[in-house]
Amino acid sequence: MGARAASVMLLKEYLALGDLITKIKSVPNEIWWRTLSYILSAFFLVPNITMIMFLIYMGEYDFFSYDFFTEGVFGMKLFFVTTAFFLFISSLAIFSPVLLIVGKIKKKQIDKQLIALSILFTLITWSLLILELISGADTARILFVLGMCTVIIAHISVLIYFKAKAQFISLGAITFCIVFMSFNWPAQSSKVISIGLQAFGVGGDLPITITNAQSGVITKGKLKLISPKFIYFTPSTEKGVATYSLSNVGYYVVDKK
Repeated sequence: MGARAASVMLLKEYLALGDLITKIKSVPNEIWWRTLSYILSAFFLVPNITMIMFLIYMGEYDFFSYDFFTEGVFGMKLFFVTTAFFLFISSLAIFSPVLLIVGKIKKKQIDKQLIALSILFTLITWSLLILELISGADTARILFVLGMCTVIIAHISVLIYFKAKAQFISLGAITFCIVFMSFNWPAQSSKVISIGLQAFGVGGDLPITITNAQSGVITKGKLKLISPKFIYFTPSTEKGVATYSLSNVGYYVVDKK
């Protein structure tokens, strides 16, 4: 009886597995390709763009952190994800009507209240941007962010409304555009990366005060990056980036402005 029961159980598991395989095979290829494009957008685009933009950030300020890339990979991705989230939200706030327009072109049903809210938030965002420009904000930085947001909203539109083939083309296009913009406008690209670093108080030109563990000597400057082993900063009395080993630091204070 025990052997028969075990055989019945195995047969049921085999049939269940067969049903699962049949269901998987019945899923249209388009769904699988679209899923792959979403995965590549999240797990290929973000990590590789992260690496490139941090290299540009370091090149802009004339330093390189070996330990940051070998031991601080998680932190690097976290800082970039924070920046990417900022750009994603900014893209929706500035260009959300683009999604609605593309949806209309693709003959999708869009709620009228959603249209009204989208237009309202976009008008508010553009009003704030114009006020920033009038008040003397960094025009080049704002234009760079607008360019990044334009590329991002275009890719989001493709991911939502278009088929897999168009999504893969868009993935290649957004990668090219972001890399091209970052290499051609490194100063502005560095300021975008600074958003994530400033959010966690580990870089982005935040004021820093370092106290030496042995002598108690205090050094002040502008923080570029805190890596697992070093502090990279521009001393207030000198030019260029200095390196301070964390093993020699008694404590440091970062002023999040």
